[in-house]
Amino acid sequence: MRKQQQRLIERLLRATKTMVQGGLSETSRRCGNRGCICYRDPERLHGPHLYVTYREDGKSRSLYVPPEHAETARRAQQAWATFWEIGCSLAKLNRDRLRKQWQQEKQSRSESSHD
Repeated sequence: MRKQQQRLIERLLRATKTMVQGGLSETSRRCGNRGCICYRDPERLHGPHLYVTYREDGKSRSLYVPPEHAETARRAQQAWATFWEIGCSLAKLNRDRLRKQWQQEKQSRSESSHD
């Protein structure tokens, strides 16, 4: 295995230890309590609250992130972004390898048909 590919795989494995698929979003909301200030004043909504957003079974889902876990959620999402980036880099290396292999096979078939 090529050294570049091996290094990418090692980084990929490190990312898998903490990654969580999805994005992060912050949302401010009205609580629904008619007596609460958020109900009367749109400038005084609750939040912002952090959520991990993802798709599961074809549906959009979200996971509330308690404030004390915000940094962990950010690191987990960054690990996912790194995993995705490395996966795309590995896929490009494989695609380039296939292209080269197919070009060599085509060239060798072409050369053998001229003999």
